[in-house]
Amino acid sequence: MRNENILRAPRELISRMEKASESAEYRNDFMRDRDRIMYCSAFRRLDGKTQIYLTGKNDHRRNRLTHTLEVAQIARTISQALDLDVDLTEAIALGHDLGHTPFGHAGEQILNEIMQPESEIKILQSPFYKNDIEKDKKEKPIFGFKHNIQSVRVAAVLENGYGNAGLNLTNYTLWGMMHHSKLQYKNPKNLNYYKEFDKNISVKNGGEAWSFESFVVAQADEIAQWHHDLEDALRSGALSPKRINQIIEEILATIMSDPDKDLLLLMKDCSEKDNYDEKKFVTLASKVVVNTLVTHIVKCSKQNLLYLIKEKNIGEINREEFFQGTKWEDDFIKEAIGFDLYGKSDNMKKKLKSFPEAIKTEIHHSPEVERMNAKGQYIIRKLFQAYYSHPQQLPDISIARFMIATREKNDCTGGHYIDMDSIYKMSFGQIRSEFEEFWKNVEKSKKFYVKTCMMRTICDHIASMTDHYAIEEYEKLYG
Repeated sequence: MRNENILRAPRELISRMEKASESAEYRNDFMRDRDRIMYCSAFRRLDGKTQIYLTGKNDHRRNRLTHTLEVAQIARTISQALDLDVDLTEAIALGHDLGHTPFGHAGEQILNEIMQPESEIKILQSPFYKNDIEKDKKEKPIFGFKHNIQSVRVAAVLENGYGNAGLNLTNYTLWGMMHHSKLQYKNPKNLNYYKEFDKNISVKNGGEAWSFESFVVAQADEIAQWHHDLEDALRSGALSPKRINQIIEEILATIMSDPDKDLLLLMKDCSEKDNYDEKKFVTLASKVVVNTLVTHIVKCSKQNLLYLIKEKNIGEINREEFFQGTKWEDDFIKEAIGFDLYGKSDNMKKKLKSFPEAIKTEIHHSPEVERMNAKGQYIIRKLFQAYYSHPQQLPDISIARFMIATREKNDCTGGHYIDMDSIYKMSFGQIRSEFEEFWKNVEKSKKFYVKTCMMRTICDHIASMTDHYAIEEYEKLYG
C-alpha cells in the first residue's frame, strides 16, 4: 500500500454549506463530490458544448465533455504519481468546466461584456444601458462572467438536487473548480461576482481551501488542451502533419524521453508518405505530447514537494496548521506543481507558452473558427435582448430562482419564496402570475439590484445552453 503525501488536501478542514446526509462508509467526501458532479444535468450538457469547433460538425472533434474526461484522466495520473488525493483531483477535474457557455470562449467573452456596466455592448432597457451607476453599486459582487466562477455558481446555487446549496460540494472541490483558471481576464473591467462565493471556498478559522490537487488539475487542463488542439488542427486541415512535427520537436525535444523521441521519428516517417495513416499519426502525436508533459511535470513536482516538506518542516502533526497558515498566492505554493524545479533557470514553463500560441495562431484565427465565434456571439446577444425585453419567455426554474433571489425586494409576494423547497409547494402557474405582477412594478421603478438580478438570471440560463439549443432558441424567437 502506498504512503500518502503529507501535502495532500487535509480532510480535517473539509466543510460543506449544508450538513451532508449519511453515506456508505466506503465513500469519502471527495468521492461523493465526484459522483454528484458526474450525475448532475450540467455535466451531461457538456456533451453539446463547443471546445473549439462547433459541436456536431465532425464526430471526431472534441466537445467540452470529452475535454473534461481527458483532463480528469491526466490529472488522476499526475496526482497518483505524486501520492496526492486522487478522489479530490478527479472531483475538481470533472467539475471544472460545468459553467462553460455555448460556443466556447467566444460565448464566455460576450456574456462577460453584457454583464459589465461600462461595456459597449448594451441590452436595451437594462440597468447597464446608461453608464450612470453609482460607485457604491459598482463595488457590489454582481458584475462580469467567467466560466470557472460560473462552474462554482452552477455547483453551489443552480443545481438543486441536494437542498439549497446546489450539489452541496466540499470547500476543497469548489476552490479547485474556481481556481483552475484565473479569476480575471487580461484586461479586467469589473469582474467581481466571484466574491459571492467566498464562504463556499473557505476553511475554518480563516483562509481558503486551496490544495496541490487543484494545481494539478489546472496543469492537466493545459496539457489536455495542447494535445487535443493539435489533433483538431490536423483533422480540420489548419495544421499539416509536418508542421505538427515541427512544433512538437521545437518545444518538447529537450525534455523528451528516448522512447518518445523514437515515436517522433515514426511520426515524421508516417507524415512523409503520400497517403499517410491519419489515425496512426494522431495516436502517435497524442502519446508523445501527453507522455512528455506528464512525465516532466511529475518529475519536477515530486522534487518540489519534497523540498517544500523539508524546507517548511512539515509533518502529519503540523500539516493542518501549514495549510491554514499558508497563502496559495505564495510563489513556492503556486510553483510547486509545474514544469520547472525550484530555483532552476531552465524556465520550461516560459518555453511551453509558445506551444498553445503556435496552435492558437493556426486554429483559433482560422476562417471556420472566426465565423463560428462571430455567429455564436451574435446569437447570445440577441437571446439576451429577447429575454430581458420579455422575461416571461424564461423557463419556469429561472423565474423561480429569480423570485427567490429577489424575495426581500418583493413587497407583495416575497414571503412565499424562501428557498427551493418552498417553490415545489407551489404551482408554476401561480409563480409566473406573481412574477408578472412583480416585474411590472420593477420596470416602472429604479430597483437597480432587482433588475441586475434579472440580468444574472438570464446570464445563467444562456450559459447553461448547449450550442444547438441556443441556435434553436434563436430560430424560435427570430425565425
